[in-house]
Amino acid sequence: MHAREYTYSEKEFEDIQSNYNGKAEYCNGHVVLSSSTSIKHNEIITNLSFNLTSYLKGSKCKAYTESIEVIFRKDNEVYKFKPDVFVECEDASREGQSFTSAPKIVFEVISKSTASHDYITKLDIYQRFGVQEYNIVEQDGHIVQYTLTDGQYRISNTFKDNDTYVSTFFEGLKIKLEDIFE
Repeated sequence: MHAREYTYSEKEFEDIQSNYNGKAEYCNGHVVLSSSTSIKHNEIITNLSFNLTSYLKGSKCKAYTESIEVIFRKDNEVYKFKPDVFVECEDASREGQSFTSAPKIVFEVISKSTASHDYITKLDIYQRFGVQEYNIVEQDGHIVQYTLTDGQYRISNTFKDNDTYVSTFFEGLKIKLEDIFE
């Protein structure tokens, strides 16, 4: 006998999220929970956010971190994610304190517990909903960059060692990897 897979409503998810002391994400009826992150994970997010905020200062775009939710909604599908670091611009749509339009750039810092969620599920959703650049950040010091071209993600670059990350979306956005992984 197999356990029946349970599908959660958005309301049930909101109840779970409000009582969970970690990151909770909603994947069209399924709930993905992750516990508190590591110090290294947090340092990478802080460094990315700092560098993006510095670059974007004075522009119409801002960097946000995992405490802000992005809702992807189409037909009967609903996804509520909290990307580790992402960029939204002033034309972004909102629903309360959540964004409802695709970020321009997303960085997901990989943790063992959520690796398949980031590499498979989020890659698919970000591609389908139009995130222009998706960066998968491995804590060991490298980044795999995907760029949306004709509705499909293509690996546009991989960065490691002493490389400098270069955005395919924001012209002039460059961050030395040592400034991300220090």
